[in-house]
Amino acid sequence: MSFVGEVSEDSFYDNLTLGLVRLLDSTPGVQETELEKRLPCERMLLTAWEQRHCCALPEDMRQFYMSTDGFKLTWNYEYAGEMLSIGNMKINSISELRRLAGIKTQGDSDYPNLLDVEICSRQDDCNPARRRPNFGVKCKIFELDSCQGIGKVCLVYLDRSDCESDLKREDPKIWLLDRSFEWHFLAEGFTQYFRMMLIHQGLPQWQFKFTPMGLTPWAEQMFVLIAPHLLQSNHVTQSVEWSDMPYNHLDPAIFKTRGKSSKKKPDTAKNRST
Repeated sequence: MSFVGEVSEDSFYDNLTLGLVRLLDSTPGVQETELEKRLPCERMLLTAWEQRHCCALPEDMRQFYMSTDGFKLTWNYEYAGEMLSIGNMKINSISELRRLAGIKTQGDSDYPNLLDVEICSRQDDCNPARRRPNFGVKCKIFELDSCQGIGKVCLVYLDRSDCESDLKREDPKIWLLDRSFEWHFLAEGFTQYFRMMLIHQGLPQWQFKFTPMGLTPWAEQMFVLIAPHLLQSNHVTQSVEWSDMPYNHLDPAIFKTRGKSSKKKPDTAKNRST
């Protein structure tokens, strides 16, 4: 997709979601699709965030926040006469993009912190070619989504090398931190992760499909009922495959198409489709 100039709010969100709302509305059993429409984030807030944390947001993510301050799309599914809250897609707003670890505290030295847990549980890396995040002060980790309490999707700036400055680090990657504090790589960048989220329609635990643990039986059942095509491959898809897939391509240029005309007073109403 490629877009030029300003577009209407409805058109912007339709392009941003690759038409997912329309797809969900046409899926049997899916009800109460709700997409939050948010105002763009002010440029000075992005600059303040970067200065406070001494790191620069990747360009696609900066453009995303300048188009919409976060993202949330939810939907329910009617199953056996009950309405289940199933779909959940979220990207935290810039104010919620908080640092997860690496901050020194003045707490009780006898009380273990995340770094202590990591050191005690650290094992040999099965993929030495890819550095894993750590909870030291030099590795900067920010929470994109809490995954409804089952894990955390994080934007990770790895320890910078000696030749890198704080503002010119290697581009951040997207990782999943599970509840046992194990790290699982998800995507090379924000646009790739956002596309993966849309393709998986916010189905329960979809991020865990890309980990050795896989889906729980209940989550797998939801995949079978709603989007069985997503289970056709049982192996963990490599990130390069997402880069090469030609369909449903999300062009980062869409993040730039929502103009200043969108910056009106906040509309508290939400888009509901039933």
